[in-house]
Amino acid sequence: MSEWKTVPAGTVATQRKDVVTLTPGVEYRTMGVRWYGRGAYDRGAGSTETIKAKRLFRAHEGDFVFNRIDTQNGAFDVVPAELHGALATNEFPLYVLDPDRLLPRFLLLYFQQRSVLRQIDTMRAGSEGRSRWKETDFEAWRIPLPPLSEQRRIIDVMAAVDAQIQALQEEFHRSLSLRVALFLSSADLQEVSIEHVANVSQGKALPKSVQGEQSGELSWFKIADMVGLGNEDGYTCAETRLPPEQVKSLKGIAVPAGSVVFPRVGAAVLTEKKRILDVDAAVDENHLVLTPKEGVLPECLLAATESIRLAELVQPGAVPSLNMGLIRRARIPWPAESGTDLNNALARLRATTRGLREELLHIRNVRSALLASLINQETEIPESYDALLTEVY
Repeated sequence: MSEWKTVPAGTVATQRKDVVTLTPGVEYRTMGVRWYGRGAYDRGAGSTETIKAKRLFRAHEGDFVFNRIDTQNGAFDVVPAELHGALATNEFPLYVLDPDRLLPRFLLLYFQQRSVLRQIDTMRAGSEGRSRWKETDFEAWRIPLPPLSEQRRIIDVMAAVDAQIQALQEEFHRSLSLRVALFLSSADLQEVSIEHVANVSQGKALPKSVQGEQSGELSWFKIADMVGLGNEDGYTCAETRLPPEQVKSLKGIAVPAGSVVFPRVGAAVLTEKKRILDVDAAVDENHLVLTPKEGVLPECLLAATESIRLAELVQPGAVPSLNMGLIRRARIPWPAESGTDLNNALARLRATTRGLREELLHIRNVRSALLASLINQETEIPESYDALLTEVY
């Protein structure tokens, strides 16, 4: 296997400057690039009343584009057909690649590598006050340049992996929506106040002096733990874990497993995140807690809570917040009978969702390792693979 040469990106990429001067009274379709690999998107219509810039740049299908702000978060893409003709500000530079030397999809894969994003982050961090990764940075960045045939093989293999991830994501989202849909499809639902089925309380402040300490078995959750690994489908383990007697001495309160919690204050309220406790645990003062009353089934309580929008209960003010009194009086759908079968079905669906989430994490890690291995030439796709490409295309 011959070693690929590396070249500055600017030797195979030329910035496209298809300038459009904005005219008052005219609306223009605009585009941007999201972070975290979510790619190019339609930003909607804009005019001179909403766009500060006096001129924008027209994107063409197949252009390579990135977001100059926080580029280390993976804000790269290839302009798709549906955004052909959309306009971008100078925060989203557009590049035409030399078709005889570099394929846009290969360059995108290169910039999806975690190691490359870390290098970009290190470079930006080393320059005080610098918040943008500019065109000169991109053009000076050295990239590998394998033969086009090898670029095509890598693109095709990674596309197959991405198709599997996409299929798994769709199954995961179906599973998420199915649980609440199953609950709402129950024939005997009635509307009750939350206080009819649960005791409403607030968590207790987690002292800064012990935050992050892991000296015991009782988790003390902060709102940030909601997105922690393993907590997305139910609270299982917090960053802070203390002995029960220490939690008690710090005026923390252990909440029983099966309780449902959600944010009480701040922007987190508007995320509509709700979590069920899979273990006995303490939660901080930024949580509101619904503890099921006797005979109330926890999975049904979770689904009922997930079926309402907390944002509609937010008190007006600069900072979104929820009042315990309002939560107690809030109305939720509830089965007239005990609903044991329904509760068990909801529990199985939640377990399925958690399993799919774990599988997605695993396959994304496999993708990352495979991509790095291919671009570092640790793994080679044989030339015989081209026969498959010919058959497919």
